[in-house]
Amino acid sequence: MARPFKNRRVCFVPGVTYFKPAGVPLRMLAENRLSIEEIEAIRLRDLEHLEQAECAERMNISRPTFQRVLASARLKIADSLAEGKALRIEGGNYEVAERDVPDTEGHEKSGSGVRKHMEEQLKIAAVTDDGKTISQHFGMATQYAVVSAEGGKVTGKEFRPKIGHGQMGGGGHHEPGPQGEPHGYGAQADRTHAAMSSNITDCSVLLARGMGRGAFDSLKRQSIEAIITDVEDIDEAVRRYLDGKLPNLMDRLH
Repeated sequence: MARPFKNRRVCFVPGVTYFKPAGVPLRMLAENRLSIEEIEAIRLRDLEHLEQAECAERMNISRPTFQRVLASARLKIADSLAEGKALRIEGGNYEVAERDVPDTEGHEKSGSGVRKHMEEQLKIAAVTDDGKTISQHFGMATQYAVVSAEGGKVTGKEFRPKIGHGQMGGGGHHEPGPQGEPHGYGAQADRTHAAMSSNITDCSVLLARGMGRGAFDSLKRQSIEAIITDVEDIDEAVRRYLDGKLPNLMDRLH
């Protein structure tokens, strides 16, 4: 009888889940898929610089299994870099640890994917026009639904006004960047994004179904994690986020 498959334990689920060569349309790209446990193996071994035995222990797998997961991840990354392929991070066989393992000094380390388990209070904003569904474009939306959560459970919801492109001078929508680069950069764009997000500076996360790269980077500078999703219902998207099951669809940035 085959041994039952054991999920790999991870303490980090990345917020950015898609990487592609600049200037190449998605339809022309081949891609490699990295599983969540593969990116965790890379993080522990190559960023944390832990010994393989400790990496295997943290992921709750054997050392030979860890070596296979790490080798697979490195091969996919090398192939993408050498051959100009995109990298998509999604799926796998894993379970998210509720808390990170303490480091050698006894401090708890956290990543964006496990922050929800560690913060006592969390506010998640979603751009919306009807109060129920997440808007397809961050800039055009007219309000925010702000959900409060504590201990991974929703504790309240409120609605806040949002400045949209239609309320900005000159029509408000950004012109494309030079040579086909994503739009939404420059001094005027920075001021526009700051005005749009001025009502959610107390939030840690923003949910949208579409967004320009400039807006995404502006929110990041404000320590707001923008998550691009294909889930329309606000309550469902929030539940998935709190469960660690809401991937960030970076290929939807424009």
